Amino acid sequence: MEDILFLDICRENYLALIQMIEQAITLCPDKLWEDKDLQPQFWQEIYHTIYYLDFYFGNNWRKKPERFECKENLGEVPEIILTKTDLQSYIEEVREKCLNVLENLTKEDLEGKNSYFWTGATLSHRLIYNIRHSQHHVGKINSILSSNGIEAAKWIFKPDKTRKEKMKGEIKV
Repeated sequence: MEDILFLDICRENYLALIQMIEQAITLCPDKLWEDKDLQPQFWQEIYHTIYYLDFYFGNNWRKKPERFECKENLGEVPEIILTKTDLQSYIEEVREKCLNVLENLTKEDLEGKNSYFWTGATLSHRLIYNIRHSQHHVGKINSILSSNGIEAAKWIFKPDKTRKEKMKGEIKV
């Protein structure tokens, strides 16, 4: 497969995934967002998903994102509740990071050794792993919405492109 095609597929799938997360944030009523009886809490599932999108776009698995003073671990009950606004701004930052990372990758980067060893041998493997991990959590998020009688986020086949994304043009390899 041509590298430019692979990166274009990744970009479209990441942008679609991010739009689904944004929909879920918007669709979730405040009562469910803050429901402490739900473990992990709804917002915490969203945060975990965004956090690991951010993490896997990094260059060093030992350096964790530090956007919030909040644990990303779904097994821990958090002391705070991040707001929809907090996570909407975070997902926007991660969208920018995603586009910047994908735009600047070379063939050598894609085929090079992956320091996040559990995600596969190459950076290309990690990009796909990241999508799969995040989509797993979007499914869980949608399940929580549906089981509470709330419309789930719609499946995004092809993401809407913002003006800025259209201006970036094609990814160069």
